[in-house]
Amino acid sequence: MLRRWKYVKAVVLSSILLFSFTGPLPMQIVNGDTHNEIKTRPIEKVNGIPTYLQWLALAPEGTQDSTLLKQPLLLPAEDYADFSDPQLYNLLSDDIGLLSKGGEGWIEWTVELPEDGYYNMGVIYDSADDHKTDLRLGIQIDGISPYLEAERIVLKRHYSDSVYPPERDEFDNDRRPASVEASGWKNVRLTDYAVDPRPLKWFFTKGKHTVRLISSRDAMKLQGLYLVSPQDPMLSDELTRENDQLTATTASGKWLQKVEAEQISLKSNTSIQLQSTDSALISPAADGHIRYNTIGGDQFRRSGEWIEWEFNVPKDGIYHIGFKYLQAYSNNAYAYRTITIDGKSPFKQLQQVGFPYNSSWDWKGLTLSDEEEQPLPFQLTEGKHTLRMTVSSAPVMPVYEGLLHNLQKIGKLEQTIRKITGNFEKSYSTGGNTDLNRDWDLEKYIPGLYEQMTVIIEDLSDLSSLLGEVTIGRSDIENAFDSAARDLTDLRDHPRTIPNRLNLFASIQNNLGTWTFRMLDQPLLLDFLWIAEPGAQLPKIKPNWSQRTGHMLGNFFRSFTNNFEYVRNKPEAIDVWVNRNRDYVNVIQQLTDETFTAETGIQVNINIVPDPQLLILGNISGRQPDVALGVDTGMPIDFATRGALTDLSRFPDYDEVAKRFHPGALSVFHYDRKDYALPEIQGFNVLLYRTDILEQLELNAPDTWEDVLRMLPTLQQNGFDFYIPPKDGLPFLYQQGASYYTADGLHSALDSEEALQGFEQWTDMFNLYQMPKEVPSFYSHFRIGDIPIGVVDFNTYLQVQFAAPELAGRWKIAPIPGMKQADGTVVRWAGGALQAGVIFQKSEKQSDAWEFLKWWTSTDIQRRFGNDIEALYGPEYRWNTANMEAFKQLPWPEQDLKSIGEQLQWYKEVPQLPGGYFTGRYLDIAWNKVVLEKKNPRVVMEQAVADINRELERKQVEFKLRDRDGTVLRTLDIPQIVQPWKGGAP
Repeated sequence: MLRRWKYVKAVVLSSILLFSFTGPLPMQIVNGDTHNEIKTRPIEKVNGIPTYLQWLALAPEGTQDSTLLKQPLLLPAEDYADFSDPQLYNLLSDDIGLLSKGGEGWIEWTVELPEDGYYNMGVIYDSADDHKTDLRLGIQIDGISPYLEAERIVLKRHYSDSVYPPERDEFDNDRRPASVEASGWKNVRLTDYAVDPRPLKWFFTKGKHTVRLISSRDAMKLQGLYLVSPQDPMLSDELTRENDQLTATTASGKWLQKVEAEQISLKSNTSIQLQSTDSALISPAADGHIRYNTIGGDQFRRSGEWIEWEFNVPKDGIYHIGFKYLQAYSNNAYAYRTITIDGKSPFKQLQQVGFPYNSSWDWKGLTLSDEEEQPLPFQLTEGKHTLRMTVSSAPVMPVYEGLLHNLQKIGKLEQTIRKITGNFEKSYSTGGNTDLNRDWDLEKYIPGLYEQMTVIIEDLSDLSSLLGEVTIGRSDIENAFDSAARDLTDLRDHPRTIPNRLNLFASIQNNLGTWTFRMLDQPLLLDFLWIAEPGAQLPKIKPNWSQRTGHMLGNFFRSFTNNFEYVRNKPEAIDVWVNRNRDYVNVIQQLTDETFTAETGIQVNINIVPDPQLLILGNISGRQPDVALGVDTGMPIDFATRGALTDLSRFPDYDEVAKRFHPGALSVFHYDRKDYALPEIQGFNVLLYRTDILEQLELNAPDTWEDVLRMLPTLQQNGFDFYIPPKDGLPFLYQQGASYYTADGLHSALDSEEALQGFEQWTDMFNLYQMPKEVPSFYSHFRIGDIPIGVVDFNTYLQVQFAAPELAGRWKIAPIPGMKQADGTVVRWAGGALQAGVIFQKSEKQSDAWEFLKWWTSTDIQRRFGNDIEALYGPEYRWNTANMEAFKQLPWPEQDLKSIGEQLQWYKEVPQLPGGYFTGRYLDIAWNKVVLEKKNPRVVMEQAVADINRELERKQVEFKLRDRDGTVLRTLDIPQIVQPWKGGAP
């Protein structure tokens, strides 16, 4: 358990760090009493708004919690004073409460408060749609957001598992239960567990004020808001003194109740899932089967996520509570949780409970205890109670904020040096284009350089120390801080060498930036919890030698009898191989049984193909499925040229089915006047940009590449970059009107004038305009803010949306920049990753296989499958279905869907041809020669085209398109997509 003195010490040190990140002088270590010194130190804010921790530290001396408002002061939703748009809000049917329909807008109330001071704020709400995402809103006091966290308030939906214990399949394995949303009014005090496990504080002066709620994309019902004076829980020794009489009469007992952790009553997110664990003494035992006998792990790690259990006690009295847990995820760190009983934390110690790391992957037991490791005395009445465990990353948030600030400072310092040296070529492997023979006196051009670097070095050292206060042992992140400090010290002490070692800045930023991914994550796996009378015999946690040995021997003997492959093999059924994980396959099988088989009578075996190479081996050996799902872009044509796949266009209703998809996606699977696959998922590119940073720079999101070039000087002069994927030249080639191949499909068309112009435009972005050539993680740089805008794919978009909560409301997406045409239109051609479903030629169940593929790609099933996957893993696993109508029906933010839809109109990928794999390979080589070796782009491209054509001709001979003398025997037809798709048949 977290020792309270460590947390207090960490908070004091964090206050110092939060206000040292822009000062020109080295940081001074001060104690918690030097409030005025902290207040006067410079502070770096985002758009002038401090973070919550900064806001608290900046408060005038003597600011106190209010005390007069002991009972909540309710602001009924229907008693609003003003709103932004009457179309966004409706009274509920009983005139009690409001329905917020979703969309950007605001509604506000007037409140009169009795005294100056801090207040807590609560909200009574419910969801009003079937999305699986958190509800998000913002709060303003008198028209102003007091701190950043006020702009990104998260309200959780409530879910339960559909059934417990889980149902079993035909292999006697558990089926993972679905998550079912629990409707009804929820009453919560607004809390951000990333910064503080206590409710957020809001400062009001005595008198009248306005409280404004800013709505976002999610529909919700609102009964009202309320304000109340803060009330902190007591320490265990304080509570003991107040309950001397009860404590004195408490006797030891033998009663104990064990609650299986997977037997939840409620949870906050669908992504919190039951897990299958097989080890000695696990409860219940797996016995060679898949048993969902634990919960959490890496899917229970984000601040604010919670699990709630119910339990009963037989009589009034004092009880102890403990957990069997596994924390082997975060090296030498704690996983922090906030514990409440019946909605309250009776002890301050429960606000930050640390579950320590165990490198041996052994299960441990933890009894909730005080600083002296004495079990906390929970006073419970007879009957039912609830226990809620909430993820909190508050102890490490000061380190996280400090890391982000220092990464920004390192980036700004690097940019200053680049301006002086004229070296804007960023690289992780070289110093760029600096003249190695020139000697630089940087301190002459950057007064105070030594002091600036010293501040950063000392900040990193102090961040390492601060992290050490809330971890156990030496963590990997501490080592990263110390390594960066050593590198910066070496640069500081040898300033004349800095221009020739600028790659070190990029390397430091990348190495530190990688920790922004998981620093706030707090994964924890739970087996069971117990509630016991003092003196009861606690459950055994660690198995002895004989138990371990018996478990190992049992698994060994079961390996001879159990079907661990779980292969479904009904002889009359069609066989479907799926290149996805087991949970995906189980959902597909369940959907198939419930709908497809029930409606058609066709039996289906859904099985995992763990390696796509098995499809190739199966083609050679003759052991093939009827249908394969999840196959990558190149596989269908590769197999089709060898006669292994069925031409789907021969089915009479193919044209009608094809209307579900974008013609640009279908064209990838077209070869020799036949169509060999139906798309399952379809990626896309969008422009992702930080609205807060662009507003600071007075820049707008660019519409064309000319707009990009016009904004680049402003970005680069202020230390920012624009990102485009370095090896993705497709948008530039297609937007210039080029094609990858000639219309007959026999030659490369990359030597056309349009292609050469597109290639030069692509490479000029890096050669002339110094866009970064190497960005190991755009996501990290986007969070830090040094690359506030870029072209990204579907996965990066989801990552920012669901794994960067601190950026909520500070970024948007738009269609990618394009080329303006003579008629004023802007073409935005771009591609995206595809996966597809195919039918094998040797299948003896062609008709049944086609019926299955039609069913699987239908709108209703794709929408339902997408929702089921989100219910299983969470919204970050959004199913980007290629069925365009189903895509619209998934829970995308309305404005995002509009931008994505506009970009998808311009979807076009590279045709797949025999030997076409050389095209991507030689385009990469050409890019390297032009950008890295500074070769002439036209000369390089001409050589690339010659090499590509040589391989195309070799494959054409192999597949009887040419004879050995080079004479063309027949041509191919390359689908020509020249207009954006507005819907309808391809």
